[in-house]
Amino acid sequence: MNSAEIARLAGVSRSTVSRVINGYDNVNEETRQRVMKVIEENEYYPTLGGQLLAGKDTGTLGFFWVSRTASVEVIQGSAFFFHLTVAAASLGYLALTSIVNMENEDDINLVKQIFMQGRIDAGIFIGAKNNEPLIEELISKEKIVGIFDHYHEGREEPNRISVNFERDTGEKVIDYLYELGHRKIAIIDGNMNFYSCLMRHYSFIKGMLNNGLDIRSEWLIYSDINEDDGYAAGINLLEKCAGNLPTAICTMNDALAYGVYRALEQYDIKIPGDISVIGIDNLEKSANITPRLTTFAFDFQEVFYSLVDRTIKAIKQCEGVPSTEFITSVFVERESCRKII
Repeated sequence: MNSAEIARLAGVSRSTVSRVINGYDNVNEETRQRVMKVIEENEYYPTLGGQLLAGKDTGTLGFFWVSRTASVEVIQGSAFFFHLTVAAASLGYLALTSIVNMENEDDINLVKQIFMQGRIDAGIFIGAKNNEPLIEELISKEKIVGIFDHYHEGREEPNRISVNFERDTGEKVIDYLYELGHRKIAIIDGNMNFYSCLMRHYSFIKGMLNNGLDIRSEWLIYSDINEDDGYAAGINLLEKCAGNLPTAICTMNDALAYGVYRALEQYDIKIPGDISVIGIDNLEKSANITPRLTTFAFDFQEVFYSLVDRTIKAIKQCEGVPSTEFITSVFVERESCRKII
C-alpha cells in the first residue's frame, strides 16, 4: 500500500493525501475524513522520508552514552538509560541509543550524520566532558542538544538544555562531618573534566574553609569516578598519610567510596570505628555494602525526566523553558560515619 493507492481508493489526488497526512488545513473536512478512513482501514503508514521532507518531527530522541573505550559493558545495568527511555516514552517519543567513543573519529562522524540527516529531533548526551567539541559544534549548528552534568555560565542558547546536581553538596558533606566532631577530614575528588566533579571539589573546599578546617595536601587526592579509581586513591591516601590518618574520608561519589572501602579493608582499618566514609549519589549498592554507606541521594528519575521534558519542549519551541535545572539532594544517614567524642 502506498499513497497513490490510498488516493485511488479515496477518490482524491495523491497531493491531497499528502496534505492530509502532513496536517495541512487547505483540505475540506469531508475530504479529510474520507482519506483518513481509507488510511485507517488499510493500516497505511507514510514513509519517514516524506514526513521529513514536509518538515515534520521524527518523534525520536538520540541517547548517546559517551565512553572512552566504546565498550558495550559501560551501558549494561545502567539505570540512566532506563530512566531516559521511560521519560521519553511517557512523553510520546522513541529512543535511538548509541555508545560513542569521543576519541574515535568514525563515532563522532556517525553522531554528526545522525543529526544532519534529521534521523532524530534532538540528542541527549550522558558522560560527556563539560567542554566537548562535538557538543559545542552541534549547538553552533542549531541542533537541539540535551546534556547530563553540563553547565557554562552565561550560555543559555535555547538549543542547549542541561540538567545538573546541586552545587553545594560538598559543603553539606563537610558540615555533617564537622557536626559529628570530625576535624581531620580527607577528600577524594573526581575527574575535573566533569562539571559535577569540579563543583563538588569547590564545594568541599568551601565547606572546609567555612568550618575553619585544615586542608592538608596529603589528605587531598585527585582521582576519577569509578570504584577502581577509588581503590587506587584510597591506597594512595593511606600511603601518603601513614601515621597521621584522617578520622573521615569524603568521596566525590559513591562509586569512589566503594573503592575506598576495599583499600581500608586491605589495611585492616575499620569503618566507621577507625575512619568514617561518606559518599554522594546514593547508588543502589550503597544500601547493601557493609557498613551501609552514608550519602546524599539524588532522584535520578527526576533528573532525567527534567532533561527529556525540557529537551522536547525545546523541539516544540515552547516559550520560557529553563536551559538548565539543578536537582537538590536528600541526606541518607546510615552506618559508615561515627560521632567523635
